[in-house]
Amino acid sequence: MAEVKEICTVYLGSSTLDDDYTLYEDGRVKHFYDQNQWSLNNEEWLDASKVSYSIKQALLEKCPEESKEKAKKILGL
Repeated sequence: MAEVKEICTVYLGSSTLDDDYTLYEDGRVKHFYDQNQWSLNNEEWLDASKVSYSIKQALLEKCPEESKEKAKKILGL
């Protein structure tokens, strides 16, 4: 089975709580986050179509320039 290539990882969290998104070429998004100080290191896999528009915009804004076109396509923007 071929490994799916990572497009970029974007950090949207605060100084104390993680809120990281990793985009993959197959359209999946890994969301790694801390819900609060007692619920740390949570992980969920999302389909890019299920990510809210505001999060998509933030991801695209912070994605490295060389990955923006691929990210835009994956996110449907």
